[in-house]
Amino acid sequence: MKKILSALLGLSLASAAWSVDLTIFGGDSSHPKMYLQDGKNRGILVDILQYADQELREDTLRIELFPWARAYRYASSGTGGIVGLSWTQERSALFDYSDPVYVDDVVIVVRKDKQFNFKDLSDLQSKRVGLGRGGSYGEAFEKAREAGLFVVDGDGGAIERVNKLVLGRLDCALFNAGKAGFEELLRSNKALEKLRDTLVVLPVPLRSDPNFLAFPKSMQMKPWLAEFNQIIKRGYARGDIPKIIAQNLGS
Repeated sequence: MKKILSALLGLSLASAAWSVDLTIFGGDSSHPKMYLQDGKNRGILVDILQYADQELREDTLRIELFPWARAYRYASSGTGGIVGLSWTQERSALFDYSDPVYVDDVVIVVRKDKQFNFKDLSDLQSKRVGLGRGGSYGEAFEKAREAGLFVVDGDGGAIERVNKLVLGRLDCALFNAGKAGFEELLRSNKALEKLRDTLVVLPVPLRSDPNFLAFPKSMQMKPWLAEFNQIIKRGYARGDIPKIIAQNLGS
């Protein structure tokens, strides 16, 4: 009996030694993708990560949401991964990326009295564009920003962005998760709901934006990401992840 108990204890300790808590950072105010509500992590990307956590064989995911610039800084330091990251050439030199976890339309929202036609980035010329501080929407967007085509006004979250837009401090503002995501943002906040009639989503989105999970290259997570990719692939094929997305968009 003592030998059996000793063997079981050894197996238990070995299992604990191989099990790892992985920290995943993300933004805390990107409704409905990832945000804090009453101190709890919420949103599409949060729920997809929790789904993956249940499917992982060993590791446990610990999700921590902060203002985006801080979350990015923490991940860059090598202390954890980051979810909701767009791909840019500069970032690809620092991070190993998963396959896309979620793809959303980045929509352009304006005041009804300041509507303009949008077909491509050149239509943003000389405009003041609101987005989350530290946010990026791909290589073409970054090159246009660096060239001075438009001015970016960073903020601490979607609520601040909407208020700036209504007050006329922005020409337009960018929001994730498409028109449905923006509508859900308004529904979820009574103060913003009152502003619905003053705002409009332009018909053509800025872009379809793949959202990735990424880890600093120093963490050497490529083998782990391969397993994660398979879990996400199966989740979409089974319809589990589409259901998660629909629930978060109120549909």
